[in-house]
Amino acid sequence: MEHAANAPAWALALMESGLGLAIRHSLWIYPAANVLHVIGVALLVGPIIALDLRFLGFARTLPIKAVSRFLTPVAITGVCLLVPAGLTLFIADAGPLAGNRILQIKLSLVALGLVNAVAFRLLWTRRISRWDTQAPALGRAQVVASIAIWLSVPTLGRLLAYL
Repeated sequence: MEHAANAPAWALALMESGLGLAIRHSLWIYPAANVLHVIGVALLVGPIIALDLRFLGFARTLPIKAVSRFLTPVAITGVCLLVPAGLTLFIADAGPLAGNRILQIKLSLVALGLVNAVAFRLLWTRRISRWDTQAPALGRAQVVASIAIWLSVPTLGRLLAYL
């Protein structure tokens, strides 16, 4: 990624710091962070989409509580991989990335997706067992929004390399 002419000074300083240089010049750090980021995306987005589809009525033979109990820790593991890997990737190219509109939208969607997930848990956890027969309209809207958000996040992440 080229230096952005209008990059904030803090981002350029971060990128040119010893850590930024080490990440960019290491044979393994940047590629490892990239791989961990991809694995984290798979572990986060895959389970979220699977759980959301279950909330929309797919695979009704699988109890929602059991599906949620199984997939939620997998998604949390994905977040635990994504955060440090994403920060590592950002530090390597902080100058141009700091002002990148696609990254800003991606990170805003991540925040929105996390807020939606927490709100969903707070609003609907006690009613999950009745979801198949009495799914609330707001809950279903949250699920549809979740699918749209979490499919958009990795899409925008890939577009960072091209736009």
